[in-house]
Amino acid sequence: MRRDTINYLVVGIFVLTMFVLLLIVLYQITGRSGPTEHYFVSYGNVEGIKYGTPVLYEGYQVGQVELVEPVRSGAGTQFRLTLAVREGWQIPSDSIARVVKSGLLSAVAIDIKEGTADTPLTPGSEIRGEEAADLFGAMADVASDLRALSRESIRPLLDNINQQVTVLSGDLQSLTRESLRPLLDQDMKKLLDRLNHSADQLAEILSEDNRGNIDRILANLENASGSLDQLLVRIEESRTNLDKILNDVNTVVTSNQDDIRSAVTDLRKSLHTVSQHIEAVSHHMEGSSRNMHEFTRQIRENPSVLLRGTPQPDGAQP
Repeated sequence: MRRDTINYLVVGIFVLTMFVLLLIVLYQITGRSGPTEHYFVSYGNVEGIKYGTPVLYEGYQVGQVELVEPVRSGAGTQFRLTLAVREGWQIPSDSIARVVKSGLLSAVAIDIKEGTADTPLTPGSEIRGEEAADLFGAMADVASDLRALSRESIRPLLDNINQQVTVLSGDLQSLTRESLRPLLDQDMKKLLDRLNHSADQLAEILSEDNRGNIDRILANLENASGSLDQLLVRIEESRTNLDKILNDVNTVVTSNQDDIRSAVTDLRKSLHTVSQHIEAVSHHMEGSSRNMHEFTRQIRENPSVLLRGTPQPDGAQP
């Protein structure tokens, strides 16, 4: 009997211990880890947000949603959330509370994006809210817009294009049958006539009589090519000889550079002396030319001057 009492006592203690542990776990799950402070944030859509929704600060849980209440006004209905945040937790005044989902099937949470302001919010203040983008709603809106676009714009456009293509195809067929085909037939006939005429002229050029002439022309061209090669060889030899001559002249000038410089100096002095006495030389040459002119005049008048040396007296003078 005493052993049964001990067993019942152990089982009771175990059940009480498990119950206490369950309460502790539930307390931890609800985010209550001590005293909290309340902040507020407003959203136009609170889908998935309810009591107990976690409140995160840069991904770290600091509290939970305590209350969701609608606030109606002329601009529409807004939902004001009361956030229970761990006491003493500093939140900059320009922080933003965003509705986030870590995955498509995960639960919704309120994530506070830390701001850069130096002044923190006081408990009871309003945090600027930012709603999460509804991916499925956006996809539904896009699908609806695409459906309306397909019915109202694309389908009539395709019908119009189909009609225009049908009309254009008929016009092309009629144009081909009535205009292009006769024109092409006529042009092809003219082209064939020109080709036949060109072929006849080519046959005349390549006749038996002209083949000999063409062969002789080709032979002459070959001979001219050989002569040109010989001429190029001779030109190359002449160029080589000219290079040798220029090298010899350069050698002579280089080896006799002092003599050439002395000759140039003497020539410069001679030219300087001539330039100084050129006026006297020209004066004497002018006098000599006058005397020669007078001498020739006297000879023309009296050639005997060459023999006697004195002019004959003029008998006509009184």
